[in-house]
Amino acid sequence: MQKNLLRVCLISREYPPDTGFGGIATFTNHLAHGLVSLGHEVHVVTLAKAESRSYIENGVTVHRVMPYFEQGALNIIDCIMPYSKYMVSTSAALWEKFFELHKREQFDVVDSPELLAEGVFPALASICPLVIRLYTPHSKFIAEKLHNVTPSFDHQFVAMIERVAMKCADAITSPSKDLAQFVAKDIHCPLDQIKIIPNPIDADVFSPHGERAIKQNGSLNVLFVGRLEERKGIRYLIEAWKDIIVCVPQAHLHVIGDDTKTGKGQTSVIMQLKKFIEENKLTKSITFIDRIPLGDLPAYYRSADVCVVPSVYDNSPYTCLEAMSCGSAVIGTTAGGTSEYIVHAESGIIVEPRNPAAIAEAVINLLKDKKERERIGNNARSRVLLNFQRREVARKMVQLYQQAMESFSHRQSSISTCPIYPHSAEKILSDMEEVALNFNESLHQFLFQWSYAYRIGTWYNKLRYRPRLYLAKLFLRFINMFSFWWTPEQRRVVPFYRSLEDAVIEKEAEVQLARRKYRPVKC
Repeated sequence: MQKNLLRVCLISREYPPDTGFGGIATFTNHLAHGLVSLGHEVHVVTLAKAESRSYIENGVTVHRVMPYFEQGALNIIDCIMPYSKYMVSTSAALWEKFFELHKREQFDVVDSPELLAEGVFPALASICPLVIRLYTPHSKFIAEKLHNVTPSFDHQFVAMIERVAMKCADAITSPSKDLAQFVAKDIHCPLDQIKIIPNPIDADVFSPHGERAIKQNGSLNVLFVGRLEERKGIRYLIEAWKDIIVCVPQAHLHVIGDDTKTGKGQTSVIMQLKKFIEENKLTKSITFIDRIPLGDLPAYYRSADVCVVPSVYDNSPYTCLEAMSCGSAVIGTTAGGTSEYIVHAESGIIVEPRNPAAIAEAVINLLKDKKERERIGNNARSRVLLNFQRREVARKMVQLYQQAMESFSHRQSSISTCPIYPHSAEKILSDMEEVALNFNESLHQFLFQWSYAYRIGTWYNKLRYRPRLYLAKLFLRFINMFSFWWTPEQRRVVPFYRSLEDAVIEKEAEVQLARRKYRPVKC
């Protein structure tokens, strides 16, 4: 490898196309290809949709892994602390692959999101410089009650582990000052220790020039892109639409995004929206489109006369940046970091969040003024070319990586440094397994002792999934009950009893081993 070129590992649960869920996937994709365009070697360790595999895609080596614990493992923890179980299971799988690659050939730096503590194992092991990228930490969800998140032990535990990862990082970067200010206060670190580096975009792909996915047909197209959830503010845009359609009858709203269960009472958001739409007779002017691949989005942005990003909170929504890059007139909100990407009245319009009247006014004004739409769209495109090209953002990230490498080297050489995890990196997974399994077993024992419904359910599952083993154990217990005058040693003299007991012990050991390896065992 040439001098000054880095070997970088990006750890991210999300990466397109398999797990291209949102902004994390989009950022990781742009950063990976931006770094490759500068000549750096980039590996992405991410989750798989169906099976683990590795492959090279446009110069980026992608390693996809399945969650560490199979479905059904740690079932009690999964019921009580589902977010924590998911966090541990996925973070462990990502770490296992990263560690395997790092032992084969060391990385110069590892880059990971703070969300759900994807970098906690690299942080604890401290075997490589670690950079953590901020998106929206769980503590923010709790503080703002985003996605109906409550301060339960499950959510608080996730937030705590995220803080551990951030505190152990060699460098932290944020896409907006707004988010950096929150995190600096939350983890008690100086604001200037968090480097502001904006989200990158491929302006050649997200361009005003190219195909259009939506036909005009005399209509004025308004576009929303994002998951259908409270945080994205789609409800307020739909509420505004009843006023917009009265003033601009030819307007048509296209909503692109997956439904979520983040409505009141963890219900379907799209069902709530459609109920409002039907009640207000808006059905003909609104079209819902399921989430589409990242590569197909530019054609939709080009089709839009106006794009609306009505977020209740967003650190720096990619939908805003993508629409700007395609030369669309964008309406965003003051919530979060959107206003750091849009210059109000120059490269977009900024309104207050949760304000349908303000959204309606802004949309109506732009739809009625074609020249203003074109002026704002052209300014938005120019701003993207000047500030957000992914190659330039990748250069800034490389500078941060070099700072992280210097910080890591200093920490490693300091005799006063006391690592949080004192053992070798090889032991992290086995220690994690021990804690998780013992915690799950403790919960099992508690429920089995105090809940007859749980006890009956446990017996039923054992009889259903391991009938031969369970019946053999019952038979041994029956023999022990009615031969109480014999000592265990005397019973062992009987060949039939001894062979059955040995078979049960051997099978139980096999089942326990399978639990540790998380593979099903037939009995």
